[in-house]
Amino acid sequence: AFITITYNESTETFNLIPIKMKKIVLALSAILVLVSCAQTKQWTDKERTEVKEVVRAHKEKTMLKHMEDNNFANIENCVVTTVEGTYPDYNKYDKLTGKTDTLTSVMINCTTEMLGANYEHLPLVFPYPQLQSIGILPADLTPDQISAFYTCFTGKVKEAYPQPATFAQDMCVDPGTTDIIIVMLQQCAQELQGTPAPAAKK
Repeated sequence: AFITITYNESTETFNLIPIKMKKIVLALSAILVLVSCAQTKQWTDKERTEVKEVVRAHKEKTMLKHMEDNNFANIENCVVTTVEGTYPDYNKYDKLTGKTDTLTSVMINCTTEMLGANYEHLPLVFPYPQLQSIGILPADLTPDQISAFYTCFTGKVKEAYPQPATFAQDMCVDPGTTDIIIVMLQQCAQELQGTPAPAAKK
């Protein structure tokens, strides 16, 4: 027995495809569809929100806490997208023995990406308004003064951390990094005002 295939409004009889072969092809197609669906399984909005909440909680333990919400949202989305892409099945991710370490590692990578290869986005991590609120910088600085401050700060960070990945890792996991960063910020603020600055800690 043979099958008849219709296409382009015309009918042709193919003598090369028997009915049994058609059944095998259909079965294989069904399997491929199931595999494809399994691979493209997506998390629910609730699951993504749960991960974002964990990332936000970790943010408050680091110097990333000074980031404005709209900028930190880029890191949150990066973390969720990366983890979801690696573990399309949320249950497999949720049952990971090292789930916390996995999430921290991804957060470090996303923070590294946020900083930029030459620390060009460092002002987004330590925005001027937040530095005012914690008493590092005075209000009403001119654009040139703000630019000079960030040039100074970026230079000090580069000197201590030539690789943004190292800086991102220390910011996310090493509590002692907070003191180092505060000293750098204070030094650049004092240099801006023309007063002597204490030696930086490393």
